[in-house]
Amino acid sequence: MLKRLKSLSLAATIVIMTGLIITPTADAGNSAQSFRQQNGLLTYSPPAWFLDGYFIARERDPAYVFGPVRNFVQAMGHKATWLIEDLELKRLEQASSDGTAPEYSVYLEAVLPGRTEYWVFVTLPHENAAQWFAARRAYHGRKAEGYYGKTRGMLENAFNQGLKVKAEMRYFIEKGNISLDSPEDKIMNKYNFPPVFDLREGRRLGSAAETN
Repeated sequence: MLKRLKSLSLAATIVIMTGLIITPTADAGNSAQSFRQQNGLLTYSPPAWFLDGYFIARERDPAYVFGPVRNFVQAMGHKATWLIEDLELKRLEQASSDGTAPEYSVYLEAVLPGRTEYWVFVTLPHENAAQWFAARRAYHGRKAEGYYGKTRGMLENAFNQGLKVKAEMRYFIEKGNISLDSPEDKIMNKYNFPPVFDLREGRRLGSAAETN
């Protein structure tokens, strides 16, 4: 009888410990589902040109180019899912039917133990820096030169060296809030994801330099 009680006690302890281990991930999953519902997010398969392209991680005055995008997804090392807002998807579908290729936003959802993170990317369907700048000038008008003129020249240098910049990492969201830190700082300092091109110095870095 005593042995049976000990066995039951041990089994109960294992169940409790298992529950403690599983609960954070389950909570993160529930949080992710709630965030999706609140923001009208749907699962999405981004185009290959976006996944194979490189990206900047600061809207104004970026210092580096990272990528490709699919390498960043792999570096996360967690369950990652691409999402898009339902209204954004409708806008994209309408633009596609009109024969245009607009910029649009997608979310990379990463479910970690105890929390869920979101990296918001803006796709850049441009073939060169001039087209990228034209899209900003269409929105900002005369202010675009002051905001993005310097970046245009640096991106042109990157394009000329074979780096097709096809995305901008715009926001990092954690615990439902947009981080005040730039994504560029986050991925370099917190996640140790190295850049492949120094925009200010106009040269490739690390393994990317070896392929030049």
